[in-house]
Amino acid sequence: MRTTSRSESENNFYTKFTNPHLTLVEFYMIFESALDAQRHTQGQFDNDSKHKHPECKTSFALEKHASKIYTVSVFYDFQEELEIGCFQCGLEEYKKENGFDIFTIREGCRIRKFDVSFNPATLDSKCMCKMFERLGIPHMVWVWKEKMIEYIPDAYVLNRWTSLATKTPIFDLEGNILEACVNFVDCKRMLNELWSEIHTCVSLAQGNEEDLTDLVKNLKGLRLNLEAKKSSNNHENNGSPSKATDIELLIGATLPTEIVVKPPKISKNKGTGVHVPGTGSDKRLKGDKEKAIEQSQKKKRLCRGCGELGYHDIRNCSHKVKENCKL
Repeated sequence: MRTTSRSESENNFYTKFTNPHLTLVEFYMIFESALDAQRHTQGQFDNDSKHKHPECKTSFALEKHASKIYTVSVFYDFQEELEIGCFQCGLEEYKKENGFDIFTIREGCRIRKFDVSFNPATLDSKCMCKMFERLGIPHMVWVWKEKMIEYIPDAYVLNRWTSLATKTPIFDLEGNILEACVNFVDCKRMLNELWSEIHTCVSLAQGNEEDLTDLVKNLKGLRLNLEAKKSSNNHENNGSPSKATDIELLIGATLPTEIVVKPPKISKNKGTGVHVPGTGSDKRLKGDKEKAIEQSQKKKRLCRGCGELGYHDIRNCSHKVKENCKL
């Protein structure tokens, strides 16, 4: 992945939640929401990879092995390559060079051909199309099928495409395992042991009604104890800093108990079309052309000052203004 591609991916993700007009506090709050949404999506994908088993279209052991190690989306990409390699590719030429098997494979009705080198001793396979180097999905499926290989070699299974990619330990710059990751792995192991014990108890008590009643009673007692313990811990942690406290520390100010500063009055500019009821300026300002059009649509009336029909009266008669100026 190029640096520009990574930057474009981040911009595409965060522009769904933010915009350039946000303040620092608003961005901080929306950033937390964006991370929560990303974690929720990741949790959904992990749940699908754990509990959903994709359907295999062939009876090849390679496809079954891929369905167990890959995530659901990556498995479908591999399945497409498997179908192309098994049903649309054919052998054009075969030869041996320096202990390597060289296969010239033709893909369907296309003119292009690919040379695949295979080492029987180490299962090392290389294709001239470089698809594995570019996308991380092996393109040498036809050779593996012909060699009766029932599993994908470990060298061609990238950890980032597997369903256990997020469960592997995380190391720091010095090569030490991070403590949080170790705790997560230990917690995951304990959860697995807990589920194993629960399933064992249910299977042992399944045929006896009295044993089932005692098991349910004991589990209910454990649940009530855990709920009481959790509620007491929540009461003790009520004094811990909240998100509002974190924001106040960030901006260096506290939320006032009484709001003194009120929002300013709405200003109205010409042509904005903003109407402010109750201010005496409910109508927007009109231009000279619009005024002339409205004036022409009115009926003419007789002026008592000049005795002519027009759109004025004695109060704004031009003849009366001239007479007053002469005086």
